[in-house]
Amino acid sequence: QDIELGTIDIATFGANVDGMIIYKNMTGDAEFMSINCIINGLYKVIADYYPIVMGRPSIGKNGKGVIVVDPDNLCMPDIAELSVELPAEHFFETRNYKNGDMVKFFNLRKFFRESGI
Repeated sequence: QDIELGTIDIATFGANVDGMIIYKNMTGDAEFMSINCIINGLYKVIADYYPIVMGRPSIGKNGKGVIVVDPDNLCMPDIAELSVELPAEHFFETRNYKNGDMVKFFNLRKFFRESGI
């Protein structure tokens, strides 16, 4: 499948979209949220809704930029399973805004700095 790129698709914004999903195993179950379950679910969502992510850039027959999605040569995202001794709560911070709102967020920089990852 060739997906033709438009002007917005070929623009470079200099942004890297990282994601982190945190699950807490409250019961200590060894089978809790296996990495294979997470990977298979992510790949299914990508394949069904965002196939362009799994393709490779190329030039189409008409000379325009395309993303080629070849089921036999997919460009899969990197996924890593890791374990950190510190609890996830250690990396959450609350930010107070002038209007009185308090927003809790996961401090990714603190996570990389203090987790040993």
